[in-house]
Amino acid sequence: MGYTNYWNQTTDFTDKEWDMVRKEFKYIREIAGDKIKVEDDSSNVIAFNGGVEGNCETFILFKHAKKKADYEGQDIGFRFCKTRAMTYDIYVWHLLTVCTVIKKGFTINRD
Repeated sequence: MGYTNYWNQTTDFTDKEWDMVRKEFKYIREIAGDKIKVEDDSSNVIAFNGGVEGNCETFILFKHAKKKADYEGQDIGFRFCKTRAMTYDIYVWHLLTVCTVIKKGFTINRD
């Protein structure tokens, strides 16, 4: 059991928005230290998992929203990441919260 973080992204981040998200991720990396393990920090993707504590699922945030469904009826904006309430969960939630401030229509939830 643990947390699952959900978000809905139906449009691309603009270059300006994405720059702000990446700046916040840089801050997260600085404060998190070895509590997160960065798996991708390329120009269009931010992906990280738990660090020294271990991990659950990799959190992946894309600059570009998904454009095509994999199956009929799929909500192409819906994403989630299970973290089992491990230490890296707070960094996932922090970045998602920042996204709601930066990007209009970006919504989040968790259980």
